Amino acid sequence: MSNIPETPYGQYEFFLKNSSDHLFPASVELGCRDWNDNRGRHTDCRILMKWANGEIECMDWHFFGALKLIRRQLALQDIYPICYGANRNIIVTGMALEMGLGLKVYKAKIGSYPTRHDLVRIFATGEDVEPVTVEIQEEFQRQWVESINRNQGMG
Repeated sequence: MSNIPETPYGQYEFFLKNSSDHLFPASVELGCRDWNDNRGRHTDCRILMKWANGEIECMDWHFFGALKLIRRQLALQDIYPICYGANRNIIVTGMALEMGLGLKVYKAKIGSYPTRHDLVRIFATGEDVEPVTVEIQEEFQRQWVESINRNQGMG
């Protein structure tokens, strides 16, 4: 794998917020390696996040997963990225992970399906971003799935 060249996937800038609501700039650099061998297809998506007081690098098979790994480490310091990938009310779909390498998620509301207009980049930001822990975000996704299943049962 080390001989597989990494494809750059861009750099993004946004802010981090600490428990005192202090904002400070951060940046991420994205790279991806994709290869096939006798065991099948493999993908390593790497994120290097840097800010004035540190840096964290994580890898997963999609960028959203790598961001979650970084967010878990940041949360130990009470630091949260202000971007849609760390937002409370988002859902991620299998198609977004597999076809888009987890670079986009849907802004969602309990009980309704998001549309393509709700699709946002994980490192984009907006006034509606509410950064939360990975666990709170995953709980929202579970609640959203339950609400959709309940609504389907009513038809």
